[in-house]
Order: sequence, then structure tokens, then C-alpha cells
Amino acid sequence: MSCTIDIIKKENHYLLQMRLIKLNFAFIFFILVNIGQTAAQTEKPFKIGAGLGYTYTGYREETDLPINRYINALNFNINCIYEKNNFYYSLNFGFLSGENEAVEINNSENFFTYYQRESIFIRSYLENALDYKLWGNRVLPGYLGCAIRGDIYYSVLQQSNYYSLTMLLSLNIHVTQKWIINEKNKMIFAVSFPVFGYGFRPPYFGLLYAPLDMEQEITSLHNYRAVFGDLKYHYQICGLFSFYLGLGFEFSHITFPQPRKDALFRVNTGIAFSF
Repeated sequence: MSCTIDIIKKENHYLLQMRLIKLNFAFIFFILVNIGQTAAQTEKPFKIGAGLGYTYTGYREETDLPINRYINALNFNINCIYEKNNFYYSLNFGFLSGENEAVEINNSENFFTYYQRESIFIRSYLENALDYKLWGNRVLPGYLGCAIRGDIYYSVLQQSNYYSLTMLLSLNIHVTQKWIINEKNKMIFAVSFPVFGYGFRPPYFGLLYAPLDMEQEITSLHNYRAVFGDLKYHYQICGLFSFYLGLGFEFSHITFPQPRKDALFRVNTGIAFSF
């Protein structure tokens, strides 16, 4: 009889433990769900993201050869956003590296034959912008401000000593337009135009690797015209993570000491963290 009572007691104790475990799991699940909902409802002011993508670009560098070159390459990007009251701060970095096809040019007039080997092309930029809300409402807020932007274009011929370099630092007009579709979906479009800056473009003569002049010049609209645009779609997965898809474009024209033209279109995707 005592054995039967002990068995019943053990079974009751086991059932009580199982009920407590189930209640603990339910309580933990309830807390996590509420934390997630609170995090989703509270908009985080700081967002940092990183991603990869693909770039389609073409350029014409007349300090090298007056021909059009085309490159398709992977790109890497980092972006940061901080929002406080009516201020909107953004920091964007991008980098790509690729190779273009070899080109052969015969110039019988000057008795020169140029053989352009495959060229390694590197493109990088860093843009630091601060905008202030001037128009729109909670769904379509618009911001206007300025940005400090740095751009580098670098290419070098494989198995040769010839290279071309362009470094630009500019003060830009910066515009940001947001479309807050709902709590989870958001689109951000940003565009900037350089108005004043400084450019460094040392010209080189053929494959002799001899600089003719260390060309440096104050840039403005008369010798440097460009537009840089970026469109991002953000989908908020939870309060801490979001997925984004981006489209970007660039058009630029530099006129000193020889003209350079660039056109670029990129697509990228990545993950952003909010806190």
C-alpha cells in the first residue's frame, strides 16, 4: 500500500513539474513576443547596414586614350542613418574593382601604335550628409542640406607602368525624400550635386610614366558637373533587423586637364541593424 502511495506521489510531483515547465515556457514566450512588439513599435534613431551588389559602368578618360571603356563588377557598400527631431544624417561608402577588355588602336597619323592591355579599374566614394526637414508630412517627409563627398577613380594597365588617377573632394547640395508606406515598408531617395571643391588629376604621357604636370584645380560647375543618386527600399523584419534593396546611379564630367566622363548604374542588397 505504501509503495502505491509513493508511486502516486511521484507521478503527481512529475505532473506538477511538467506543468511548471510549460507555464515557464509560456511566460518566456509571452515576454519575448511583447519585447518584439515593443521594439517594432519604437522607431530606432540609428541604422547601419552593409551589402553587396553589381555595377554597370562606362568611362572615357582622355588623359589615357580617347575611347569608351566598359566594366561590370561587384560592389560593396556601407550605409549609416541617424534621425533626430527634424535632422537627418547619412554616411555612405562604396567600393568596386574590376577589369575591362583590351583595346588596340593604330594611329598612323602620328606613327604610334597603342596597345591597351586589360586595365584594372577601382572606384570608391565616401559621402557624409546632414539634412533638415523642410517639407512634407509624416508619410512623405522631405529634407534639404549639404554633404561633403570624396571620390576616387584609379586605373592601371596590367604589365605596364601606366596609370591614371582622379581624386575629388566636393561640397554638395543634398536632398532626401522619404516615403513611409507603413510600419514595415519604407523607401528613401537621395540625390546630391557638387557645387564647389578641389580636384587632383595628374596627367601622364602614354606609357612613358612621365608626369607632365601635377594638375590641381579648384572645382566648380564650370569644370566639374555631376549628379549622384540612390534609391533604397527597406523592409523591417523585426525591431532590430531590416532588409534593403538599393538602386544607384552616377553621371559626372570633368574637364581638366583632359576631359573625363563617367556613367554608372548599380544594384545592391543587404541587411541593416537598428538600435
